[in-house]
Amino acid sequence: MTQVFRPTAVPLIATDPYFSIWSFADRLTDDHPRHWTGRRQSMLGVLFVDGRPYRFLGKTEPFESYFTDGPALEQTSLEVTPTASVYSFSHPLCRLRVTFLTPLLADRPEVLSRPVSYIFYELEPLEPGHRFEVSVDFSADLCGDERGQRLVCRAEPGHVSMGAEEQTPLHCSGDDVRIDWGYLHLVHPGARLSSLRDRRNLFRKRISSRQQECDFSQPVPFRTMPLLCAVSDRLSDVFVVAYDDVQSVEYFGQPLKAYYHTVYGSFDAMLSAAVQEAGELRRVCAEFDRELTARMRRVCPAYAEVGALAYRQSLAAHKLVECNGELLFLSKENFSNGCIATLDITYPSAPLYLLLNPELVRGMLRPIFAYARTSAWEFPFAPHDCGTYPLCNGQVYGEKNGRLLPEMQMPVEECGNAILCVVAAVRADGNRAIAEENRDLLEKWADYLLEYGYDPENQLCTDDFAGHLAHNCNLSLKAIVALGAYGQLFDAPRYSHAAQEMAARWTAEARRSGRGWRLTFDRDDTWSLKYNIIWDRLMGLGLFAPEVSEEEVAVYTGQMRRYGVPLDSRADYTKLDWMAWTTVMTDNPAYTEAVYTAIRRMVCESPDRVPLTDWYDAVDGRQVGFQARSVVGGFYINLLAERFLHA
Repeated sequence: MTQVFRPTAVPLIATDPYFSIWSFADRLTDDHPRHWTGRRQSMLGVLFVDGRPYRFLGKTEPFESYFTDGPALEQTSLEVTPTASVYSFSHPLCRLRVTFLTPLLADRPEVLSRPVSYIFYELEPLEPGHRFEVSVDFSADLCGDERGQRLVCRAEPGHVSMGAEEQTPLHCSGDDVRIDWGYLHLVHPGARLSSLRDRRNLFRKRISSRQQECDFSQPVPFRTMPLLCAVSDRLSDVFVVAYDDVQSVEYFGQPLKAYYHTVYGSFDAMLSAAVQEAGELRRVCAEFDRELTARMRRVCPAYAEVGALAYRQSLAAHKLVECNGELLFLSKENFSNGCIATLDITYPSAPLYLLLNPELVRGMLRPIFAYARTSAWEFPFAPHDCGTYPLCNGQVYGEKNGRLLPEMQMPVEECGNAILCVVAAVRADGNRAIAEENRDLLEKWADYLLEYGYDPENQLCTDDFAGHLAHNCNLSLKAIVALGAYGQLFDAPRYSHAAQEMAARWTAEARRSGRGWRLTFDRDDTWSLKYNIIWDRLMGLGLFAPEVSEEEVAVYTGQMRRYGVPLDSRADYTKLDWMAWTTVMTDNPAYTEAVYTAIRRMVCESPDRVPLTDWYDAVDGRQVGFQARSVVGGFYINLLAERFLHA
């Protein structure tokens, strides 16, 4: 029997790197909801049956004493779709279904950029004559990161909010950082302000006795834990929760608001539209989820389950803004260093966006091109990043004492990434604008690959956790296919012919004495995942014989561990995104199913309860590093391959 799908963590509210709340437990009542970093961000959901409380969301600590009784409801199922996480619960007198929906629709930027999420519920009474009420609350943990803060709480009919008294947008940057500016909002006819003390008293009384004891006319200390609450006595309803971050990112010194401001003009107008469209968006998302899931299931069932989990994670690791009439889709390197607009994060995540909206890929690339044209960038190759989230002001990777160290750059890696992402975006929808606008830079970087790409010197690649490596055969592949792609895009025979000559040379010089090809040109006893070769097939470049990939996949099959194929012969760890890419090197359904079954097994069995990691041990399933990163968008390479190969 197939084991029940048990994610390492489940997205509840996931709109962007700051407003991203997950359940890290098997049951929704086993733990507090947490930010993707693991920091507690408390939410509580309670079902009242004839006045008696039963938790369906969150956890209470003994010292908090929310209520003296109130057991957890029995959780009977969990379903994760691309845009929703659906929990079902059982009580002797009713059934409860709760849906956490974030409408991250990649082809609708005005909706994608809304920092709004929905909690829908449906109650099914099992016998007449009973009274049911559903209560939710959201704590100050969601909008404050420092206990010393004072919070301003506001209430108007059907709408409550809170945020720091002293607003300092964009005042800090970093990786393990949560937002402490802006305002948390809750919209519902039964919305009200409360506090931990009020909730203690409330749950000791009848639910209908809702007298507020805390005074919110003045700012209150964070430590009092003010709450945004709502109670409904309907059999089905929706709670709308949103976050106004005031300023979203700083872009080369200019503060930018989220993209939705361009469409709606203000947070309030956007929120009003989001509330009005709740039912329609739920219908649209359900249809989107059905169609996307059906396409993924045709690859294999395990692929569909993990792909659904990866969807919101990838999108919510970005912020969508606009500058000078152009979209910017800015990634954050979650728990890998906190960089913003990282080019070698764009490259692995691109398949999801090439599939659903290539304009988002161009939105990832624009900061890189803009920065590469400044005097601050002195190198002849492409940059790695544009800052530390949310400050997009210039590269910080490899910086020491205000200087970018040459030995800490990724020259071949980033040149190849830039060229391949541009060419793939053009292939996806035919829009050549960003390619033509930046042809001078692309040619400069192609020339760099011509000179240095075939046999890379000792340098980092995107797998920088493995350290510097000279003569990297997979990195050489990136240079070769990037040159072929550049020559194809611009009808430039010089680059196409060079790529053909390099490919023939690579096939001979990188070959192992046994099957397959080496990790490095100078070591015969090595192997590695050659994930960069996929673009030869997907773009129809014809540089390598199909037998190269077929033989490589045979090697990977022989190296399969319980949780996947290691990244290379040096260690047992693997990368989820690159392993997925190897499934489109050839048409090999058995290998594809084996890879995705192994990845699903890791997701279900890993003891490390974190949002989906892309770097883990293929033998024991433990997280090595990274979590909640956007690179899991690379999981959608199979659906992109279907489009590119059958275009």
